[in-house]
Amino acid sequence: RLMAAVAIVFLDEKGGVAKTTTTKLISQDLNSRDYKVCAIDMDGQCNFTMASGIPVDTEKNIYTVLRKESDAIESIVSTDSGDILPGSPMMKNWEAESAGLKDSMIRLGNRLEPINEYYDFTLFDTPPFLGTSTSSTLLANKKVYVVIPTTPNDFGVMGVIDTIEDVEAIKDSYGIFGVDIQIAGIIITQVNRGSSLSRKSIKQKEAREAVKRIEEIAEKHGTRVFDQYLYVNQQYIDFVAKRENVFTSTKYDVPKKEIHRVTDELLEVIGKGK
Repeated sequence: RLMAAVAIVFLDEKGGVAKTTTTKLISQDLNSRDYKVCAIDMDGQCNFTMASGIPVDTEKNIYTVLRKESDAIESIVSTDSGDILPGSPMMKNWEAESAGLKDSMIRLGNRLEPINEYYDFTLFDTPPFLGTSTSSTLLANKKVYVVIPTTPNDFGVMGVIDTIEDVEAIKDSYGIFGVDIQIAGIIITQVNRGSSLSRKSIKQKEAREAVKRIEEIAEKHGTRVFDQYLYVNQQYIDFVAKRENVFTSTKYDVPKKEIHRVTDELLEVIGKGK
């Protein structure tokens, strides 16, 4: 069958919100459900690429694809967690290099178009700022869903506001390209489990207030907060460090359960069913 991939962009203009971890886990989960998935690392820090056990000096990568030095199809690396188009530290130069290009915003979509028929989903891990490498992912496909991972604190609230406003600005500016951009939802990450210890309860209060504000922002902008939160747990750190697949290993019951529910919600929003 001829497939047209649906793009899922993981985006938050604040760093430290577990964006790469979330992208990686949802990619593994979709792969375990027999969807054909390709994850694309847009970040010059290459965290996704490294967490996948791929060397950052891999000759063919997203940077060479954007520069037309390699094609997307030949640059993809297959792993036990699905296919990956590796990142490159050279992506830090792409911002300046792409500034003079007439097609800077649509080049990514054009260069990836040949792979769309092979996949159900293309997932994008983006750098924590809104440059060309991030904003062009929003035009990378006919149908783009944005997932915003955030932490439940004031810092996180600001990140959500900035990210949603910028996504909406791009949506307004580039509507002429016929791209359908939808914010699929906001994932609350790094949540501490409730504790009655007085020292923690201040943090718990801040977290509750932040979540309430994020829910209000989501409602105002016609999106939602995922019901399932991702809780602070050592297993989230270990699977990245050990480069393991949570869905094929028996050691990661916590992220496996939490992410499975998040992916269920995401698929429901996308309408691909379970």
